Amino acid sequence: MLRAGITAVGCYLPSVIISNSELIARFDLDVDEAWIESRTGIITRHWMTDDETTSDMAVAAANKILASSDLGAEQLDRIVLATISGDYPSPATAAVVAQKLQTRCPAYDISAACAGFLYGLDIAAGAIANGDENVLVLSADARSRFIDKSNRRGVVLFADGAAGALVQRTESTGLAGVHLGADGNRKGLGAWVPAGGALKPTTLETVASGEHFLHVEGLKDIFSMFVGYIQESVDQALDKAGMDLSDIDLFIPHQGNAHLVERTIEAIGFPAEKTINDVSRHGNTAGASIPIALAEAHESGRLKAGDNVLLAAVGAGNTFGAIVHKF
Repeated sequence: MLRAGITAVGCYLPSVIISNSELIARFDLDVDEAWIESRTGIITRHWMTDDETTSDMAVAAANKILASSDLGAEQLDRIVLATISGDYPSPATAAVVAQKLQTRCPAYDISAACAGFLYGLDIAAGAIANGDENVLVLSADARSRFIDKSNRRGVVLFADGAAGALVQRTESTGLAGVHLGADGNRKGLGAWVPAGGALKPTTLETVASGEHFLHVEGLKDIFSMFVGYIQESVDQALDKAGMDLSDIDLFIPHQGNAHLVERTIEAIGFPAEKTINDVSRHGNTAGASIPIALAEAHESGRLKAGDNVLLAAVGAGNTFGAIVHKF
């Protein structure tokens, strides 16, 4: 049976690596390294240089994917970019990526926060079913540009990066089970930038009050909420794939917090040795975290042909999802 599947992956991480000690010194944070690591599991994170932006990272990741697939950018049928930190409020950052790659195909952004890459894969599968041959799914986020550097909760957690995948028509491999959602019954957005949109346009007052920085709700039930959405998504995706957890060779959850990854696999009963948890090295790169982990797993040999891989994420706006993919 023909299906859509990932045939090439690649990632880009900015050259600037910031340790916890450097972060504390640079922004005069009132915490120590032990405080950061005990709450997040993060030791280092990548931030863009001053002359980099989101589209630059996306293009760097795209070029790696194209090089590994021996495909020219002009052969792409579609570019889907998942981002919540684009170059501009308008137009789509994917249009900027298209210019830098010199393509002539549909190019558009999607916004599903940390679940964005999974949403992008689902869109790509639909495009392949409709006749596309080469769909590039990218996820890039520049969270360092949207955090209040004096806010210790945000500055220690968020980071920058980009990654993605080439999706093509496949036969025995590919997406085997997909479940996505956005819980409209739950109040609140989890994380959001209050100003700069149609609800609250930019003014001197919004800038002065810091409303263009990322705000994160202090939810007491954040861990249980995350785990609950993951459990629902994983159960549904496995059911659609006709599999159970024992069939999964590698689990890549959203890399948002090292302890959250640990709590998740404990709740669903999945072994840590088959789970990727690289938050300590990269921090929370939002929607880019899953494809970064996927690309690094492929490069290191941890991801092998024939593996059943489970991807799962929960993001701002109460988005969530899981995908089972056979490589």
